[in-house]
Amino acid sequence: MRHAAALFRKTAQNPPRRSARKAFAGLACCIALFLFTPQPRASDQALSHAALFAPNKTFLYFAQGSQLTSDDPSSFSLQNAAFLAQCSLLIYVKEPEFITDTLQEAGFGQTEIFDTEGTFAFLSESEAHIVITFRGTESGDRADYLTDSKFNQTAFSEHGTAHSGFVEALAQVAPDLLDTLGARSEAAPQKTVWLTGHSLGGALATLFALQNPDQVDAVYTVGAPRTMGRKLAAHWEDKLPLFRVVNNNDIVPRLPTPPFYEHLGPTYFLTADRSLIVDPTGSKAFKERFRGHKKFMKRLVTEHWLQKDFSAIPSDYFVDHSPRLYAEILIELADEK
Repeated sequence: MRHAAALFRKTAQNPPRRSARKAFAGLACCIALFLFTPQPRASDQALSHAALFAPNKTFLYFAQGSQLTSDDPSSFSLQNAAFLAQCSLLIYVKEPEFITDTLQEAGFGQTEIFDTEGTFAFLSESEAHIVITFRGTESGDRADYLTDSKFNQTAFSEHGTAHSGFVEALAQVAPDLLDTLGARSEAAPQKTVWLTGHSLGGALATLFALQNPDQVDAVYTVGAPRTMGRKLAAHWEDKLPLFRVVNNNDIVPRLPTPPFYEHLGPTYFLTADRSLIVDPTGSKAFKERFRGHKKFMKRLVTEHWLQKDFSAIPSDYFVDHSPRLYAEILIELADEK
């Protein structure tokens, strides 16, 4: 306080120069102009956290007759990927009634919710399909962050190890989920069983499939992290129809880092131009990510920062992880096909 008072007295005795006053006035005008200029509406903030990651009740789920096809579950299908990516987005909505109503409109009349501490999933059934969807990491959910942060591995089966946090999270819901799946499959063995999930949800879908391979026809993950050790991945390679969709610079599929963790299944890589590359080489993926980064930075600066909108997430490492973007891009690609 004494230092501040002394500084005030010194300033009073030695008034700032006129140029300093002008500079201060100019700065004040700039601040006022910024503060009182209308900011973009939330709906315009396309790269904001709210637009990309908030539970989305306004998304047009399963529009234009979007459906699954059982023609060949063991082969990748953009139509199936688009449908399951929408399930992986829908599951983030906090209202179970909205989830069940939306699925019912898509022809899935029976849906059961599984909600335990830190793990959320639903099993939904139509005349021809059973879909199990796992919820991924939620912003602000301490339990999810703790699950993701447990990088050590634990014994998963006699074939190898897996991420301990993912194994623990799956254990909370797997017994009840398996009982329900068993009953539904026994009553209608002809139905195709699909597993899906975004981020952490994709990891849980993968591990559930490894635990119950005879009850699963195909797994589609979007933005899923590495889940298992080398030995376990090597054992299951080419033994399970598992399709990993990765959106350009999404950082999550690159974590945890190898060589201690590995992915399972081929990579379906979405480029910044919204095209699809299957299992790109390391150099090809690098080039596409670099192109995507340049495109993102241009958009960030021109559409957000120059418009005085600073709500945008400033890194495509995180923007590209958006479950909404995964759903939108896959729907667009499926419609083009």
